[in-house]
Order: sequence, then C-alpha cells, then structure tokens
Amino acid sequence: MKRFFSIMLTLALCSAFVFADEPGDEYDDGYVYTQNGEGDQFLKIELAGLFPLNFGSQIYPGAALSIGYYRFLTENLAVGGDAIVTYSLTIGEKSLVNVPVSFGVMFQPTINKFEFPLFASIGFATVSCQGMNYFPALSLKAEVGAFYRATEAWSFGLSSNIFMISQFFADSSKNDTGFFCTANLSARYHF
Repeated sequence: MKRFFSIMLTLALCSAFVFADEPGDEYDDGYVYTQNGEGDQFLKIELAGLFPLNFGSQIYPGAALSIGYYRFLTENLAVGGDAIVTYSLTIGEKSLVNVPVSFGVMFQPTINKFEFPLFASIGFATVSCQGMNYFPALSLKAEVGAFYRATEAWSFGLSSNIFMISQFFADSSKNDTGFFCTANLSARYHF
C-alpha cells in the first residue's frame, strides 16, 4: 500500500510538467497600459518668469511660483486647480503682488512618454500694490505645456500661461484689467 501511494504521488508530481507553459508564453488579460487613467492624480509645482503685457513700461518683469492639483476623469481629461503667487516692481519701486486661485479643466494628449497639457480655468485673485489690497478680482487663465514622463511618478517640462486679472469698482471708470504671461519650469508628481 505504501508503494501504491508513493507511485501515485510521483505520477501526480510528474503530471504537473505536462501542463506547464512553454518558456516565453505569457498571460495576456487584454489590459492596455496607459500613462494616465481614470482616478490618477498629480501635483505640480512651477517656478516662472512673469511678464506684464498691457502696462507699458510701468511694471517690470518679475517672478512667479505656482502649485496645483489635478485628477483625471478619463485618460486625457482632468479637473483641478492651482494657485500662483506673482511678484514684480513698478517704476516707482512699489511691489505688485497678485495671487490668482483658479479651477478648471485640462486636456492632455500623449505621445509615448511625452505629454502636452492644455489648461483653461477661472477663479479669483487678490491684488496688492502701493499699500492697497483688492479682493476679489476675477481671474481667467490658459496654459499650454510639454512634459517628459521620466518615471512612473515624475514628469518634467516647460509650460507657459497667460492670465487676466480684472478689478471692478462702483465707479466703473476705475475698473482695470491686467494681462500677464509666464514662462515656467515645471515638475509634476503623479500618484
């Protein structure tokens, strides 16, 4: 009886080799890997040069820092928001500080490891200049960029945005709109 069980056990173990896959056969479940999918998120941080567009020589170029968060709804479409802190000087050596906060959508086509985001957003801003503060100002922003996905978690690239800040007063003759452009060095953390 012991021999019988020993022979059966040996046959059972050897039969496993009959059903083994050939080397190189891989299981294909039909899943196609994409860089971004529904529910994926990213944080971005940008350091930028700021260029006032409609102030003539009254405001010098400055600097900006931006941080944002976006969540993908589909492979190419995401929603989120960001905040920018800008700093520049006027010809009278007064500082102009704008802090626009905006919420919007991003469409991002990809080619291999390259990503090309297009943003459009609306929000509010606070403006400080010459000891005066103005809140809330209307803010509109459009941004375009090119990124390289260096790893699964990090992408780096260049981007540029143009944004508008409008101030509205009871006396409509004092209403003002400023246009600014930035050139950004950007990093994004994907999770």
